[in-house]
Amino acid sequence: MSQSNRPPAPAHSPIGDDPTAVAAVLHVTMGTDDLAGDPDSRPRVGLVDVYNLPAVDLTHVKGLIIGGGVDQIFLERNRDLLTGFVTRGGRIAVMGHALTEFLPGLGVWRKLAYTGPKDLAITLADPHPVWAGVDPTDLSSRKGVTGFYARGYVDKIPENAIVTTRIGRHALPLDFVYPLGDGQVLVHGGNDLTGWKNDPNTSARMTPQLIDWLTQR
Repeated sequence: MSQSNRPPAPAHSPIGDDPTAVAAVLHVTMGTDDLAGDPDSRPRVGLVDVYNLPAVDLTHVKGLIIGGGVDQIFLERNRDLLTGFVTRGGRIAVMGHALTEFLPGLGVWRKLAYTGPKDLAITLADPHPVWAGVDPTDLSSRKGVTGFYARGYVDKIPENAIVTTRIGRHALPLDFVYPLGDGQVLVHGGNDLTGWKNDPNTSARMTPQLIDWLTQR
């Protein structure tokens, strides 16, 4: 995790000088844009540096994608902001290993002890629109290598969560979605789902479907 004493960086966006006022979804990062060059998603997605998030007017924003590499200490300090956004009806997709409880219900990420491909194999669980039409074999192996999608599972998830993907021989919970107030939180305990947007298989469906889901409010 990064230290949170870095000075604020300017907000960025693909859609204008003040895109946060019109973007349906904000991609919260630390200066990189996983969605750059994606013509299907960019009109609906704005980019904001995590350190500028407290200053952003979220009134018309429907969803947030929290990138896996952001400063979680800073997010935890802004827990009330994030929780308020969801409980009022917003949706947040959390990428990566949640190591601080910057939102209620994130669970506890655990590293898997794996010895071979079967220990990291991904299976689909409860149906969810983000993974609709995705072949789990495209998530289990990428360019012939396993483990890109995730190498751990999530423990102590909320009782009212639905588990959308599982990992390994014991089908341990990986991706899950749960309600929080009037909104919803999606947690993916691995590399950012947006990283599959250009893959030549069904895994590329996740990015546009994630943005579609985030805008349903």
